[in-house]
Amino acid sequence: MIRREMEIDMKKIILLSVVIFAVSAASAEQYTIDAQKNCLFLNKASNITEKAVKVKLKMNTAYKVSLSGEAFFSNQAGAEADPMPGVVIFYPTNEQDGFASIYRVLKPGESIKFKTPNEEDNNVFILAFVMDYWDASVNKGSYILTVEKE
Repeated sequence: MIRREMEIDMKKIILLSVVIFAVSAASAEQYTIDAQKNCLFLNKASNITEKAVKVKLKMNTAYKVSLSGEAFFSNQAGAEADPMPGVVIFYPTNEQDGFASIYRVLKPGESIKFKTPNEEDNNVFILAFVMDYWDASVNKGSYILTVEKE
């Protein structure tokens, strides 16, 4: 009888662990930043909102944002490849007077943590894009931006 109760308890523990893992994994969202499609060219007038990936966030919430993948300023490979340094991201934080706008280059393998301001949800988002100086280049590759609630 005791052994059967222990087996049932172990099954409950395993099931609960799976549910907790699934819920925590579901809170992480991934977005692809394409080296060509999401590139803002410095010598060409374009609207950042047309090129950038926009990720809606919740107000007054802690987030962790990380980057993986690789992208290049050309279609060359190997030693001739010219890697992009990462993704430019814009995000709001609750720093300074309660609302600070931050731009930074997030490199692959890096992550940042921040808390969003107590602001209307439509004003709280991430913009993510890559930059290049020459609009005739054929960029290749992509990055994966992972956004998770802390």
